[in-house]
Amino acid sequence: MSYSQVLSVGLSDSLIDDPSFQDPNPPQPGVPMNPSTQYTTPTHGAYTSSAQGPPPPIPGNRPPPIPGNRPGVPTAPAAPMPVPQHILNNHTADAPFIPIPVHAASGHASAQSTNADNILLTIVYNGLVVPNPRAPPPPYGNLKVQGYNPLVDAETIMNACKGFGTDEAALIKTLTKIVPLKMDALADFYVSKYGQRLVDHIDKKTRSWFGMGLHGLVTGPLAWDVELLHEAVDGVGTDEDLLTELIIDRSSDDLYRLSVEYKYKYGSDLSVKIRDDLSGQTEKLYLIALNARRPTESTPIDYTLVDKDILDLFNAGQGKRGRNEMVFFNIICQRSRAHLSAVVGGYGAKYRSLTKVIKSEFTGHMRASLLFAVEGVKPKRDQRGIWRDAKMIDKAMVGFGTRDKQLVYRIVRAQWDRERFVAIKEAYHRRTGKTLESRVKSETSGDYQKLMLALIKGD
Repeated sequence: MSYSQVLSVGLSDSLIDDPSFQDPNPPQPGVPMNPSTQYTTPTHGAYTSSAQGPPPPIPGNRPPPIPGNRPGVPTAPAAPMPVPQHILNNHTADAPFIPIPVHAASGHASAQSTNADNILLTIVYNGLVVPNPRAPPPPYGNLKVQGYNPLVDAETIMNACKGFGTDEAALIKTLTKIVPLKMDALADFYVSKYGQRLVDHIDKKTRSWFGMGLHGLVTGPLAWDVELLHEAVDGVGTDEDLLTELIIDRSSDDLYRLSVEYKYKYGSDLSVKIRDDLSGQTEKLYLIALNARRPTESTPIDYTLVDKDILDLFNAGQGKRGRNEMVFFNIICQRSRAHLSAVVGGYGAKYRSLTKVIKSEFTGHMRASLLFAVEGVKPKRDQRGIWRDAKMIDKAMVGFGTRDKQLVYRIVRAQWDRERFVAIKEAYHRRTGKTLESRVKSETSGDYQKLMLALIKGD
């Protein structure tokens, strides 16, 4: 069974079309982004095209753009920004597109990009500059990413999928080397050239864990997280482990993006879906995490609040008979990483290890979720979740049998940030005494193994 067959995909009106939502600070044409943001807008420039005359129509326009990445706490989704008619008509002389600038060595964008109508072509998600799913595709024959012509990759993939067989080696070699911005450009080009979506073609020609891995690569960081969220909460039962990794210890901006995209793709509110799928204190934990109003990491630490949080946690846990779960939920889910790290360190110095307190006071998915957040900020580790993520990858392979689904999504999601993935591999080696490559090789086989090793090697 192909990976696409396990996904339930439905379309509905976007959350951004809901008139009850109002953006208190909508972007204005010609007005620069908030200066507090860490990203800059590059100088506008037009796509270059080898086509003569007006290019052919775009084979299907994407929905209205989401406004730019906001620093700080996200608000309700903005009112829709219509795509100007001259963009829909592809008159590039009237509305020039800007090829997304990328770093020459890594292939990653170094800044957010806008087009001439102040529509963001890229946004920030999970620390990466990724394609804005609401940006219109470039006219046919124009480059979307600076210096990247997707023609050769598109032809390689099409040839690998022709006929009754599939050239899996060619797919691995091609798709594992394409970063998300270029993959998005390739996907746009592929549907315009061949009349079928790249992800649909890959799903049709591959299967099992190999197919799942390629599906994730082609879908991209934000869109695949949305699909994984749907898998976690759809149908009978809930995959709390997956849900934890997708919404716990995430920035407010990331959670905002996930909620908006989930609403657009599946037509239902993610908070309502979680509420209907879970119950009791576990439901409250995930809803607090999903709707967290976490300060940005640049916000100075309020050490008076740190001391208060330490005392409140003590009084809510080991300092009383029973426990007050809501105190733990709100402090651990609502504070910035830097603040929470100070709380964890201070609590351990004054009382005992906070992780040990959580293990003694909580059980099941509540314990796992709270530990996921706390272990990602431990002062004695890296405070960036690297040691924790290496541990999570290892957990997919320990014991009897391999938890293949967890292994696939953990490695694919980790490898998008190549620099951070190097640190995860180093942490894995320090923790286990083995290289991640050798361990995965011993736990997998066939094309699935070849794909995972190609991602781990990253060459």
